[in-house]
Amino acid sequence: MNHPKRGTAVIFNHVNFSLPECSKRDGSDKDRDALTDVLHELDFDVIVHNDLTANEVLDVLVTVSQMDHTDADCLVIAVMSHGDDGKVYARDRDYPTKTLWKYFNACICPSLAGKPKLFFVQACRGRGLHSSQTLRYKPETDGYSDDAYYSIPIMADILVMYSTVDGFYSWRDPSSGGYFIQSLVKQLRLHHETKDLLTILTFVNREVAVDFTSYEPKNPKFSGRKQMCSIVSMLTRLLYFTNNKTIT
Repeated sequence: MNHPKRGTAVIFNHVNFSLPECSKRDGSDKDRDALTDVLHELDFDVIVHNDLTANEVLDVLVTVSQMDHTDADCLVIAVMSHGDDGKVYARDRDYPTKTLWKYFNACICPSLAGKPKLFFVQACRGRGLHSSQTLRYKPETDGYSDDAYYSIPIMADILVMYSTVDGFYSWRDPSSGGYFIQSLVKQLRLHHETKDLLTILTFVNREVAVDFTSYEPKNPKFSGRKQMCSIVSMLTRLLYFTNNKTIT
């Protein structure tokens, strides 16, 4: 992270929808504001979009992919909306979740080649409900150093973190926001100066998995449920948000 600029962070916040099947997402503005604040603290140039249509989301993604990111460390795209299996909702319709990173591979966006491209998705991925089970486990870590000269696949250096695993609901408190985004903000703020990103996101995984249990007194079916975030990492380096922690 030793470029002149940290980079661009784009937040798509969806609260209101024109679709009858999509209810208002009360509490999402708290997630938007909290995430905006912590990204500013990390020196990102933050762009916030509220309640865009699918075509408007696509236009923003294309525009950002065509920007010159030569002087930037990385890119962040965050989406907070309703979702289902393989799709996320804009104000007027759904679109494939993979559209979010479609325009940022090394061929389409060469100024971000070899740089981290981070995607955070706060949305349901199905209608499954997590039950709870008591267990013990011991975390492990691993790492390696790469060669000085190498070639990379065009989809390298992309990380996607979902608020839930495929097929399951994602939970949001109407008064305090989504548990995933709130934990992400908290852990970034606590550890960005000392820990690499995947370690921080593992802390998010654990906090959401262990500390969160749904409480819906008016609907017992939805009470006592758990949530498990999901990380899909194609990063090829350890990512630190401090200049003196860059590892090659």
